Amino acid sequence: MNLKEDENVFSVLNGEVKNHPDKVELKIISNIEHGALSKVNSIVVHRTAASTAQSTLNAWKTKKSGAHFLIDKNGKIYQTARLDKKCWHMGYVVSRCRLEASCTEEDTKIIKGILHGSGRWSEKFKKVLQHERKKDYPDRYPMNSDSIGIEIVGLYLGSSTSDKGLFEELTTDQASSFLWLVTKLLEYYKLSLSDDVYAHGAVARKKINEGSTALDWLKENYK
Repeated sequence: MNLKEDENVFSVLNGEVKNHPDKVELKIISNIEHGALSKVNSIVVHRTAASTAQSTLNAWKTKKSGAHFLIDKNGKIYQTARLDKKCWHMGYVVSRCRLEASCTEEDTKIIKGILHGSGRWSEKFKKVLQHERKKDYPDRYPMNSDSIGIEIVGLYLGSSTSDKGLFEELTTDQASSFLWLVTKLLEYYKLSLSDDVYAHGAVARKKINEGSTALDWLKENYK
């Protein structure tokens, strides 16, 4: 099929989204790409905690962490990393079985030993992450090695002393682009919205509500 014959075709060539220049602007930032992403098991929704897309793009140019896509308030989608490259967007993933009360006795013993042991919390969280890495998805939450990250521009509205505040609501244009992008990615990778899309704050040690309101909206409007 000639791609020009069907504007709904979602095409990826060399990791870059093709056939949708009206929706996705290619703005690859090479320093946030880290090795091959050979398998995509999931999608993770993030919020920038910044007011503009440009401030996030500028920050990523000087950092090693970032995500594959950035959705601006005006609905513009920037692809900032290739889909066959890993991004460092996940951080310290929590234990899935512990959060969902489904751990084996062995898992429970190991994780309790880590969290109740000596050392700084950052060191403990890293050890939990290392333990989770030994598991296959979906027995663990998404990691950089098998997930695509989507950042949505939006300020954090909570206090500086709490991680339970909310983020800005999506604009109408953002919501439309977010729905379009996730729908296309789910179809392309044959993933499930209910099983394979996560809010960052729900599965990693970040602000608890990061990505949650956006994901809740998506689930209500996805068809």
